[in-house]
Amino acid sequence: MVRDVRVEAACGRLVGQRHDGFVSFLGIPYAEPPVGDRRFARPRAKAPFARPFEAFAYGAAAPQKRAVPAPIARIAGATKEISEDCLSLNVWTPDVKGSRPVLVFIHGGGFIIGAGSQYPGDDLAIRGDVVVVTLNYRLGLIGFNPFAEVFEGDDRFVANAGLLDQRLALTWVRDNIAALGGDPDKVTIAGESAGSVSVAWHLVTKGSQPLYARAIMQSGTLSLFYGLERARAIGDELRAGLSLAAGPEPLFQLSPKQLQEAAEAAVSRHTGVISRPYADEVEIGASLPADLARAAKPVPLLIGTNRDEFSFFSQLPILPMETGKAEMAAMVAEFAGEEASKRIASLYRDDRPGRIAFGTDLIFRMPAIAFADGHAKNDNSVYFYRLDWEAKGLLSKLGATHSVDLPLLFEGFLRPFRSAYLGVLPDPGRHRLAERMRDHWLSFVRDGRPGEGWPAYRPNTRETMIFNVEDRVGADPEAVHRIAWKGIDGFAS
Repeated sequence: MVRDVRVEAACGRLVGQRHDGFVSFLGIPYAEPPVGDRRFARPRAKAPFARPFEAFAYGAAAPQKRAVPAPIARIAGATKEISEDCLSLNVWTPDVKGSRPVLVFIHGGGFIIGAGSQYPGDDLAIRGDVVVVTLNYRLGLIGFNPFAEVFEGDDRFVANAGLLDQRLALTWVRDNIAALGGDPDKVTIAGESAGSVSVAWHLVTKGSQPLYARAIMQSGTLSLFYGLERARAIGDELRAGLSLAAGPEPLFQLSPKQLQEAAEAAVSRHTGVISRPYADEVEIGASLPADLARAAKPVPLLIGTNRDEFSFFSQLPILPMETGKAEMAAMVAEFAGEEASKRIASLYRDDRPGRIAFGTDLIFRMPAIAFADGHAKNDNSVYFYRLDWEAKGLLSKLGATHSVDLPLLFEGFLRPFRSAYLGVLPDPGRHRLAERMRDHWLSFVRDGRPGEGWPAYRPNTRETMIFNVEDRVGADPEAVHRIAWKGIDGFAS
């Protein structure tokens, strides 16, 4: 039977719900609504509640294109409402008494889709005796745009508003989580894909560094940021295409859908997702991603990728991305030159497996290795992994694709459609793999290191935990490609 649980926190009185083995607090607003003139601005902390806030349901997701139709989203338990008033978070705790380690998980989705509600934290909270937090942040062109460069000095615009939303949510955790059974000095920030890119930003930015003690990065690093020059070029196109010569007022009048459609039409010379974070030279400077990694906060880091990340983008039309060998070689040439591009491209066949391997190395694996190397060289504890387990359901042809780690770590991810990843038949080997991965992640959240059998990553030996039905540890398993890619580093083009 569900019972109400009332607590007094810095944000005011909260009312949660006690279930079998955990207490949930859903949809807690951590910021004032970013609407009107605040649409693109720096977020402001939510004023304390004047009356008890009933945290019984997920808050609205940020405006976005739905990955699945609304009726299916409702069946899957995802947030059915979409609104610009979206800055809320969710908490699952074994009990409001005590002081447990905290896992804050930042959702992915290419900075254009996703919501914290897709990652129910009850299973991990119970399994690991930890507090789990998920959150929403502004997405798309509302959360990630170059307008602060276009309209310099206008405080209605700030670079990377969506990342600043996340920082404010982490501040809320610091100030309130003790009232919900958590220890604010033992916070692990984690994320997958765009969430992992976000974690990398928090690692290297001074404003975020006091807010956590450990970090987990799954499939994404700072290499997916734009450089400032690229952001300004997109800003120039947007100003011309959106008819902003007379000022930014039209940006506050268009609906989110109209804004995104107009932006896509305006920006014709840049492919892929245009609403992406960029190095604004305020929060982070112009240094290359690997150099930034060496300046990251010295905390324990768990980091890795899936073996066939790029198949998700080459086979599914969810997130636009260049997938041809020639186009990827051109990306390498932009920040490494033609000679290096030819050398790198020669490692990969121009067929489907070759292109998947090329894209995986370009966007995910080699940047992750470079980040791990930079962090480990400063004598930080680093634990590196590669997930080789292949999807079994509708996505089985994609192998160990991007996001296949999520249903292994989150018992409630995409329910009841987990079969798209896991298949419909019982799979004891996969079940044991999921158990092992969860135990490793939770051990890291509690103690700053995974469980037994996973050695620390060192730049001279590069021990890597390779997860599959049977796990193994490999020493520098990507050595041939890693050596060829060494020194090739840059932001997204």
